[in-house]
Amino acid sequence: MCENTAARMEPMQAVEEAFRRLVERSHPLTLLVGDLDPALPQHPVDMAALRALLLHTAVGYQTRGAIWARLLRRTAAPGRYGEDWDTAVCAMALPGLWRIAARLRRESPELRQEEVQQAILAGFWEAAVELRERLDCVEAGRIPASLCWSADRAVRAYRAGEVRHAEARAELDEQPDQAASVPVGGPDQVLRQAVAREVLTWEQAELIARTRLDGVAVRVLAGEAGISVEAMGMRRHRAELLLARAARAGLLSG
Repeated sequence: MCENTAARMEPMQAVEEAFRRLVERSHPLTLLVGDLDPALPQHPVDMAALRALLLHTAVGYQTRGAIWARLLRRTAAPGRYGEDWDTAVCAMALPGLWRIAARLRRESPELRQEEVQQAILAGFWEAAVELRERLDCVEAGRIPASLCWSADRAVRAYRAGEVRHAEARAELDEQPDQAASVPVGGPDQVLRQAVAREVLTWEQAELIARTRLDGVAVRVLAGEAGISVEAMGMRRHRAELLLARAARAGLLSG
């Protein structure tokens, strides 16, 4: 695939493309699941076939959850043969995540689809990492729905934030004199404050500035850093959480 085509991809399309490469390479990424249910294949199953299995109505509620638990555990294991379980896990959830994105596209067509999808992926991955640490205490059958609910909550929180931002901008546009009296000149200076007060590192502030202020796509920065789109999205998500908490605590002005 040419670079220009990759550059036009939305975040979830990029995950699907990375997933396709995991399946179509000379040694496809596979998972053994036959021990979880005798009705499942008794040989290692490639990721595309496994995703189809997870969507099949013949696969029971608990079996589906057990497969998800095994996938999540794989994301914590070091890879030796080019495994990319992070991408595989995100791609497994894409059928559900696409439905969430489609609903947001219908409900809020004014939102940038790239940002919507990044919020969905970040919310999903954050929940996956958190859930992975307590798998022994979770009912396996609830895992898939729980992860999708987390993604849905994350994107709705993103939409609510965008609405508040738009309302604040509209209010400032209507009251230019008040806007001029704000003690800090703009969001870039707020980020500088956050770094000076050790709320953010320079790297975190630059990530927020480049994607939110300069409009650089998260996938572009992920490519520059040599990491996955979802991993870069999580970096920004964590940085923005720190920034929001500092603002609520009164550590930042403007």
